[in-house]
Amino acid sequence: MRFRTGLALIAITTVLLGAAVVGLAGLFGSGGELTVRWTSDTARSIQGNHHAPAAGRIGNEGVVFAPTSGRLNTTECKLVALRAPNGSKRWNYQVPPINCTIHSSADPTIADYDSDGTREVLATTTEEVVLAFDARTGTQELRANLSEYGYTEPIATDLTGDRTKEIVIVDVKGKVFVLRPNGTTVWTKELTSYTNAQPAVADFDANGRKELAVGLVSNGNLYLLDGNGTRQWKSTAPFDSSITWMTTGQADADKAIEVIPATTNGIVAAVDGASGEIEWRRDLGSLAAVHAFGDGDGDGEPEVYAVAKDGKLRSLNASDGTVEWTTTLTSADVQVTPPPSMGDVDGDGTPEIVAVTNGGRVSVVDPNSGEILATCEREGEIAIYTHPTVADTDGDGTAEIYVMYGDGRVVALAYRRQG
Repeated sequence: MRFRTGLALIAITTVLLGAAVVGLAGLFGSGGELTVRWTSDTARSIQGNHHAPAAGRIGNEGVVFAPTSGRLNTTECKLVALRAPNGSKRWNYQVPPINCTIHSSADPTIADYDSDGTREVLATTTEEVVLAFDARTGTQELRANLSEYGYTEPIATDLTGDRTKEIVIVDVKGKVFVLRPNGTTVWTKELTSYTNAQPAVADFDANGRKELAVGLVSNGNLYLLDGNGTRQWKSTAPFDSSITWMTTGQADADKAIEVIPATTNGIVAAVDGASGEIEWRRDLGSLAAVHAFGDGDGDGEPEVYAVAKDGKLRSLNASDGTVEWTTTLTSADVQVTPPPSMGDVDGDGTPEIVAVTNGGRVSVVDPNSGEILATCEREGEIAIYTHPTVADTDGDGTAEIYVMYGDGRVVALAYRRQG
């Protein structure tokens, strides 16, 4: 998107309903330097790539896994393993051209799904399968059929409580698959609605056993299923809108873990994991999104970092939804604003917020105040549609930033705080 011209670049610092507001001039603050380390050679002919890369260390090597999409009947659709130090290709998995579409390879995840002591990379594709690969060589270790393509990350965890990991997948039409490491089925359950928000596994109701939380698009329902697929609770269309983003965490003093959904009509809310009751809700206008959750400012209470179509980033107190500060990331008329991520990108032992805009801007934000410390943009009008990935891929204690742009390129960035 092209930024509007004639904007008044005025620094605004005020208090609005108890929340600090940082104006657009904060975009040009000098709190540090955000530099491009490399840009991957994965350009595609479409501008709609919107699945986030996975990044981490496998043994003593840093690896980034880029899911690229492209046009039908082309070879553009791949899961590409990149070397974290320089972005060069290590290996790739080619999605067959007949299956090449905008969602050809969904968000990958790095996990030791088979408990062999080595982490693998898992991803679903439009072949309607889930695949697992040796992360170093690309050797395919698992291929299991689904009924539709997956949109979100697979989860590798012991959901059933049998002390063996399963692979948990919710496909795009809301069918849950719980698979053994060899690909055989433990159980499935149809929730009969599209799923875009990342499902999560945790002991949500604090009963000593894990559950699966799933938010749906078509009907806006929110489910909690136990390890055998039995419904613990169902919140029926609590927001009268589609749930398109979701995060989870311990938001308050009780033992239950909260589910934090975000909806197309702009609602961000906290839902009690034990009962399914709404603890608080806040209206951000439209197209709300969440991803980062945690005690970013070190005050002993976690925050939810939420965005909306208006281009603003809010720090919400996770216990009651109070707005602690608001920062304008962009004043452009954008299509969406992807949610931010959180990680220690300057190596000082405390986290920062990494935020992106649909117009292609990447910013490092101080979680204490909302001050924008540094920004970086690629030349040209290249959009971003998904959250950044923050991971320490070189093992030095400082996380790097990996951003998937709409043109299929992954950009690796590093932040250095001023002084």
